[in-house]
Amino acid sequence: MGQCSKLNREKLHLNYMAGLWKKKFDMVKSTISVRQREGSRLHRSILFLVIFLFTMSFISACGKSEGAHESYPYGHYEEDKMIGTVSEINKSESSVVVDISGWEKRDRKGPDMTEEGYSYSAMITDKTVIRHEEEKEASIDEIKTGQKVLVNPPRGNDFEGIADDIILLEMSHEEKFSRLLSHIDGFNIVVMYKDGTSLPTEMQETLYENVMNILEGTKYRASAAWGPYDENYIVDYKEELDIEQFPAMLVFDKKDLIFKAYSVDEFYEFFRNLGE
Repeated sequence: MGQCSKLNREKLHLNYMAGLWKKKFDMVKSTISVRQREGSRLHRSILFLVIFLFTMSFISACGKSEGAHESYPYGHYEEDKMIGTVSEINKSESSVVVDISGWEKRDRKGPDMTEEGYSYSAMITDKTVIRHEEEKEASIDEIKTGQKVLVNPPRGNDFEGIADDIILLEMSHEEKFSRLLSHIDGFNIVVMYKDGTSLPTEMQETLYENVMNILEGTKYRASAAWGPYDENYIVDYKEELDIEQFPAMLVFDKKDLIFKAYSVDEFYEFFRNLGE
């Protein structure tokens, strides 16, 4: 079928089904997060690091990131600055779950780096300072999923999981739309739907297979992901992308949305025209 193996097609199907079953993305977020929870609140307050497969972070199921060929793809992270993105907010437990995969992999050499992710739970107490980067005070109510944060102190062998500071960092356009933008030399297809609804059969994994068949023999490549619309995300994609209805089929290059459709016929026509 071209560029995706049977294994990758099965991963695409897993992404779609997981998005339907798990509202909180327990990352990926287009992410299955495998976590171990202890019974008591004390244990829940302790740091947990878990390996998980992303399902709703809209991580592409097919295609390699171009950064994978760098010697140290995550070498820009600093040991004393634990930076990640918020994947879950637990107000009832006064905690936030932060994806610190990049920070954890800062000393790992590419290009054959494993794809596991690392999640960290930061407990918030009355002594925890939550603020914006420009020093303005904030609260847990202002934290959204996808928010880039710096948590102090960084994870260490003696750290008990209680955050002294949570700093809400400014984010670039690329960071806000990273889960949607293409990370390969080609397109990223995103099928976005309302949480709890079923996708029509023609918008499931066969959609990607058909696109790859259309593009076969051309210079174009594509990756794909499925995931629900997240109303609590740092960016309201429905508003920012002017999405009129769900499900919506979106096509991104490395910088922006380049095509949007609500019918598969119109969607396929876009790719057919590329080959002409």
